[in-house]
Amino acid sequence: MAIANRRKRRSRRRQVISRRLTDRENPLEYMSDDDLFLRFRFRVETILYIVSLVSNRLQRPTQRNSPLPPLTQVLVTLRFLATGGFYSLISDSFSAISAPSVFRSVRDVCTSLCSAAYQLVRMPTGSDADTTKQKFHKIAGFPNVLGCVDGTFVRIIGPKVNEGDYLNRKGYHSMNVQMICDAEYRFINCVAKWPGSVHDSRIFRDSRISVAFENAYSRSVTQA
Repeated sequence: MAIANRRKRRSRRRQVISRRLTDRENPLEYMSDDDLFLRFRFRVETILYIVSLVSNRLQRPTQRNSPLPPLTQVLVTLRFLATGGFYSLISDSFSAISAPSVFRSVRDVCTSLCSAAYQLVRMPTGSDADTTKQKFHKIAGFPNVLGCVDGTFVRIIGPKVNEGDYLNRKGYHSMNVQMICDAEYRFINCVAKWPGSVHDSRIFRDSRISVAFENAYSRSVTQA
């Protein structure tokens, strides 16, 4: 009887280990490109590029068994950002990953991406600026264009402090984010610090990029 019970316990342990290995398989290897896009809002090449940007910052020196690899942390974060679900719901999508692990993955990946953004989101200068102007000129024949600027509302939960400031003209709480893109629709500048009630013109007027253009835009322009 005791031997039979031990065999059952060993069998259950093997099943748990097997499930963990299955849950942590690389979905990039068995999901189609369309399925990946539906679940994570990015395709294989872009996901791998994101991993390459943040992998060095996500490596954790630990003695624990099976720490989450950078790819898994990125996928967990992309799933969270794509759905806006609770950490527990995201954990259910990755059944071998706990809700606290989801939280840590989202925190660390987002922090790493913010650090990497300064290398990618930047206004063109020098020869890059000349190339950007040429590309815009080919589109509509308008000279000396470096970027297209607009604001967009990013919905948020209404804060307890200064709640009214975040209520936008459409009637919901948000941040008003100013973005500038180049001729190939790539973001080259971002201002994401204003509440939803603030008008687009004020955001641009108070941004560093506005000051830079007023002072004859130079190579020393900085991110707003």
